[in-house]
Parts: sequence; C-alpha cells; structure tokens
Amino acid sequence: MKTKKLLIGGVCLGALTMISPMAYSQSETPSGGDNSPGFGKGTNLLSIGLGLGGSYTYFGDGYTSTPNFVLTYDNGTFGNVGPGTISLGALVAYKGISYDYTDFHSGYYYDQKWNYVILGFRSAYHFAIPTMHRFDPYVGVMLAYYDISYRETSSDPEFNVPGNPYYTYYVNNYSSYMAFSLYIGARYFVTNKIGLWLELGYGYSDAAIGVSFKF
Repeated sequence: MKTKKLLIGGVCLGALTMISPMAYSQSETPSGGDNSPGFGKGTNLLSIGLGLGGSYTYFGDGYTSTPNFVLTYDNGTFGNVGPGTISLGALVAYKGISYDYTDFHSGYYYDQKWNYVILGFRSAYHFAIPTMHRFDPYVGVMLAYYDISYRETSSDPEFNVPGNPYYTYYVNNYSSYMAFSLYIGARYFVTNKIGLWLELGYGYSDAAIGVSFKF
C-alpha cells in the first residue's frame, strides 16, 4: 500500500489599506536620474512570482506539484527606523500537489490531489544602502492561513465505502491551518518603477523569484 508524507507548516490574509506613494530623496543620485531609494516610506510594491518547495511540500515517488504562484503587496509604512524602513503587506499564493499510484496486488489506481490557497499578512525590514539606491535587501516574517482542498479518485469501486477496511485510509480529511514563514530577500530596480526580486526562506516557499512594480 502507499505511504503518505505530509509536512504541515503555516497563514492569514490581511486586507490592507493602500497608502499613497510619497516622495523620498537622498543626497546621492543613481544612474538614470532617480534619487529615491529602492524602498522607503510611502513606497508601494505589487509583485508577482513563482516559488519552489515550502514547508507543506510532499516528497517521494509519484508526487508532482505546480510551482507556487505568488502575488504580494508591500507598503513602506514606517520610515527612518534605524538604517531602513518597515513594510506591511499581504500575500496570496497557490500550489497544487498530486500523487498517483497503482496498487500492486489489486491493480486499482488511486489519484490524490491537494490544492493550497495561502492568504498571508507579512512585514519586513528593508535596509537602506546610500550608495546603492536601486538595491532593496530585506528580511521578513509572515503569518498565513493555508486553505486546503483534497480529493481522491480511484478505479476501486469500493474505495470510499465505509465497509471497506481501508475506508479511513482512503477518505482523509486535511484540515486548513495557520503558520509562520520567515524569509530573506533582495530586489533590484532595473528601472525607476520595475524591479526583479528573489526570496529565500522557510514556510510558503523555499525559494521564489519574480517581478515588482513600484507605484
């Protein structure tokens, strides 16, 4: 019979009020004539990306999964906090996982699917580097709600019949849950309004990359 490996990890979408962008200047001007830092108080970022892994990833032969599809919003809420800015933001992500196998003895196939929708509230500290205005390094934490939907199909006509001795094994209930994520990231603005980002961490994704739009 099959072996299931489920690693459970954590999160909650906070609906955030958009804060109008504010001008922010420093003494040195980067190439291109923009004298604002990569991220400062009043900055608004909308980011899209793809991630791999995560604390809820399943391992083993027969498992396949989609990338993590990620959408985030970050606002520079508290400025002049030491050498940087504290942001508040939100994340919405999706990941699909499936497991297919055929029972060696019965010949019946079984197909399991898990769909994760992740809604998170996140906050990060963005370090201001005076000589690197286009560079935005940051570290952050997120609390998120992991909404799980599960479905299993099989060629076994009695796999979900209560009289089947494996009924409780085949018909599983996977509870949604909340959990924390920790991450470290960096963003580089190739123009005044568009940046490329990378995040590494534990939680919703082990590694993620994407594009950010500043407004």
